[in-house]
Amino acid sequence: MSQLAIEYCVLCNYYPRAAILADTIRSRYGIGVELVRSSGGVFEVKWGNELLYSKNKTGRLPEPGEVERTLEDLLSAAAPS
Repeated sequence: MSQLAIEYCVLCNYYPRAAILADTIRSRYGIGVELVRSSGGVFEVKWGNELLYSKNKTGRLPEPGEVERTLEDLLSAAAPS
């Protein structure tokens, strides 16, 4: 199974939000999460090569539960019927 990566801007102090999201995903889905330090206002969530969320594209940080819903949709689509 792929690992989820959360790339966050250190200068913007997005670490707390990234860490909380990582803990939620680990506990709820049992998925490994890598936190990737970055800069430039970045907050991106990737599942393998799939971009689940991008602050640069939306112009905002994710709302509570938004990334989790996207991940659930992706996991449901990948699950065998």
